[in-house]
Parts: sequence; C-alpha cells; structure tokens
Amino acid sequence: MRAHLDRLSLVLFLIALAAVGAPAQTPVVTYAGETMRLRSATVTPSGGNFNVALTMEDDNNNSALGTSFRRWWHCQIANFAPSGATLVVTVNNAGYTDVILPVWSRSTDGVTFGAYERLPLSAVPTQPNGSSHRFTVVVPAGTAAIRLAKYFPYTVTRKDAWVASLATHPHVRSVTTIGQSVQARPIQLVELTDNAVADAGKKRVWIHAGIHPSEATSYSVVEGLVAWLGSSDPYAAVLLDHAILDIVPMANPDGVFLGNYRTNANSSNLENEWGAPYNTSQPEVAAMRTAIENFMGTPQAPAGNPVEVVLNLHSSHNVAYPFHFQHTANANWNPTSNNSGVLPIVNQLEGQWINALRARSAFVNLGSTQSSSAGAPSRPFVESMMHDRWSALATWTGAPAFQQPVMAITLEGTYGAGPAGGWNTEADYRQLGAELGRALCDYFGLQLTASAIPYGTPCATLQLFGSIGPVAGGHQATLSFGGGPANGFGFVMFGFGQSAAPLPAPWSTCLLRQTLDSSLFVPVGPFGTGSTGLLLPPWPGLSVFAQVLTLDAAPALPTLDTSNGVELRNEF
Repeated sequence: MRAHLDRLSLVLFLIALAAVGAPAQTPVVTYAGETMRLRSATVTPSGGNFNVALTMEDDNNNSALGTSFRRWWHCQIANFAPSGATLVVTVNNAGYTDVILPVWSRSTDGVTFGAYERLPLSAVPTQPNGSSHRFTVVVPAGTAAIRLAKYFPYTVTRKDAWVASLATHPHVRSVTTIGQSVQARPIQLVELTDNAVADAGKKRVWIHAGIHPSEATSYSVVEGLVAWLGSSDPYAAVLLDHAILDIVPMANPDGVFLGNYRTNANSSNLENEWGAPYNTSQPEVAAMRTAIENFMGTPQAPAGNPVEVVLNLHSSHNVAYPFHFQHTANANWNPTSNNSGVLPIVNQLEGQWINALRARSAFVNLGSTQSSSAGAPSRPFVESMMHDRWSALATWTGAPAFQQPVMAITLEGTYGAGPAGGWNTEADYRQLGAELGRALCDYFGLQLTASAIPYGTPCATLQLFGSIGPVAGGHQATLSFGGGPANGFGFVMFGFGQSAAPLPAPWSTCLLRQTLDSSLFVPVGPFGTGSTGLLLPPWPGLSVFAQVLTLDAAPALPTLDTSNGVELRNEF
C-alpha cells in the first residue's frame, strides 16, 4: 500500500510540474574572453524575467585610474531555456553618461557567434542615475548564448585575420612589425602604394588606429580606407600613384585583448606618452615614434619621402557625429614660453584637410570642428610631436631642403548617430574610410587626368587634332581634323593598340595606325574639316588610339587619305 502511495505521489507531482512548467534556467554571465571587461555580474530571477546587474571595472582592474577609465564593458550570457528569456540589464559604475544603444551577437550553439548588431530600438537604455544604464533584452527562442557590449567590439584576433587577408591586396607593399607591446604582441605597420610608380616625389601619410584600445570606430575607418585602396575607384589609383600610406591598424593590442578602454597592459594612457616621446618607457609609443622618425629623417638629412599628413584616429563620448580637433593658430608660438596651439601655417593646413573631408563625407559634415591648444603646456599628442620636432623648425621648412610642414590632426568617431539617422554602424565608418581616401586626393590636389597625344604623320594632307577635359563620368575627348576633301566623307577609327599596317593597294603607302576595333562615320565639311567626340571612362591605364580616314569620290580614281594618330590616355 505504501509503495502504491509513493508511486501515486510521484505521478501527481509530475502532473503538477507539467501544469506549472519546469523551473527556468538561470542565465550565467562570463567576461573572461578577449576584449571583455567587468568587475562583477549577478543574475536574479524576477517574475519570469531576469535582472542582470553588470558592474563596470577600471582598465586592468586598476582602481587608481579613475572614472574616465570605466568606459568599456563586454560580456557573454549563456544558459538560456529553449524558449528564450527576457533580461533587464543594468550597467552600473559607468564612466560615461551619454545614452548608447548597445550591440549584441547571438549563438545557437554557444560556440559560433554571428556579427555584432545594434540591439532593437526597444533596448535604448534609460539612466536611473548618472552612473547606471538600464535596458531590456528579449532573447529569442533557440538562442544558446549572447554577447553584449557597449559598442561594436574589435578584437586582436579579428585584426590578425584582416592583416593576413592583405596578402592578396593589389597595393600592399609590405606588412612589417615595428615593435612589440608590453605583452609581446606585434605592433604592425601596413604600407600601401603603387609599386609600378617610382617613390620619388610621393607624399607620405601616417595613420594609426586604436591607441585607446576600445575606441573601435578607428578600426572600421582603417578597414574601409584599405578596402577602397584596393577597389576600382580611379581616385584610389591616383592616390596610390602619388602617395605612400603607412597604417598602424592597432596601436595598442594588449589593451584591446584585455578589454581596456584607454590604457595598455601597464595602465598607461599611451596618448599622454607623446608629450615626452623620446623618454617613454611604453614600447608601443616607442615603436611608432621610431618608425615616424625613420620616415622623417632630420633637418640636416631629410628622408626621401617624409611624412606630410598624420591622422590620429579615436572615438569620443557625448558627441553625435564625427569631428576633428583643430589646433589654434599662434603666430608667436615658442616651444618654452608660448607653446599653446600651432603655427598659423599648420592651422591653415588643418583647415584645408577638414574642409576636404567634410566635402567628401556627409557624415563628417554633420559634425562641428572642436578647438584644441594641442594640450599645452605638456602637449601630449602625436600632433604636438610632429609640429614641435619638424613643422616648427625653421631648419626643416627653410633652406636647404624646404620641407613641407606636417598636417597632423585627430579625427574622432562617435558611438551614437549615423549619417542617415538612427544609430551608426561599422559599415558607416568603413564608408568614412573610403571618403577619407578621396579627401586625401583633394588635399594633395590630385585629379583624374587624361591627355590627347599625337603620334605618326598623315599619309598626305589630313591632320587630326585632339583635346580632352574632365566631365562627369570621365573625360570628354574632342577629335577634329582638317586638310580633307571638300564635301567628302570619312571615318574616325578607334583601337586599343597602336599599329603600322599598310592599307590594301592601291593605297598601301597609307598606314592604319591603330588596331581597328571600332569606327565612326563623320561627314567632311566644305572646307575639308570635321569633328567628333568620345567619352573616355575613368579606367586606370586606359588608352584609346584614333585616326581619321577620308575618301574623295570626285576624281575618276577615288582618293584615300589617312591622318596621323592621336592617343587618348588616362594618366592616373
């Protein structure tokens, strides 16, 4: 009887359990992965939902660093029931106050995660107080784990894979290691140019990203610029023909790996190290300083292609759109007694660059330029080093070498608005990278150019002339001729290669001066003249060869004449 009752009790318990549902699994928060950082996390069931409290931590768990070093959080949450879950997330102890829609990545197996995306708009955080951000995440059914972050994380692993992919980039000259971080990670330098064009006279551009490791917009700008340089955009070809671009894609890999916001593994804010770059003990800055020094040379012996542009890429809080810090002009600048700002010529160059990028980027044009004293009196920026060590020296910009001042400036991305409304994405900043490349062309005065070059001689009296000028979609060529038969008719013949083939008898003394790939009928006027046009598309290296053939049918034996040739050539 007792066994029967025990079985009955078990059946009744199972029926009751099925009626109310199995106890919900409690999600588990971890933050030991690459780029992840928190001080602590708790999960508490609450009426069918879960309250998730994430407490932020200073870089390297270093409590001496202060509030501005608690601006990055990133974690993984797993152990969801098959039916999903609703998480009410509160991020505490935050060192930032602006509202940022976080990002997430989802996994169905807890191992492979998709790309990070902004959370749904329903998750825009509220702020219960100045140091907390609260939002709700509805985890879909079938999700095994999610990763949550303040903004799009960018890892050392991702950088390494991207750098490896550059082995097939058509214009990457080299990938070199210029030094190592505190924890022995490589500081890499990617150099791009057109190796088919000699380096003499090329402008050198230095760009570095992520000296503050979790300011992740900078990495997307670099990726977008390098992708554009490998594209078919003719402006990319122009820039690569006339410039050498040296890019440090991740200046602080330890900080990235450790999930720091502003510091390296030594808890050093590397931006401040530029204030005394030749006394720094931080290997990341020493590596970049040495590379820049090698590219510059000295006033007595300038290097062959010294750096003329430095772009210091960052991300900033409490600002809607990307912006520059332009340094104030100081006509009485002195390195010891009056070192605020920069010389007026440098301020002017900065203005030219800002205008160039604003003209190319609607995203940047939405923002406003901020003013900077260049960090006087300590001047803790790479821009200050470039100005003080080179631009401000009369021996650099004067005789005997007359080197160009260096235009060095900080470009800040932001965590909020996008160029078309809504929240920005990595794609927005990759697009900004492409626009930055076009702006470099404008800043250096590089244009798509083409020429009409005559070659050869006419068979008799027929002369062909060419002119060419830029229009939307390429260059418009005008071909005109004179010396033809009055009221005859003719053909403009086009080819993609030169030729010197004689025409058939009885006109074999006349030469066909191009491969005959196309032709166009052209009437000959009463004075033996005519003209036609051709749109030359903006394809790098394109050459089209043209020649006119006319026929005078008035004589008993029609008279044939051929002109000289004209090569229409894209020179970018």
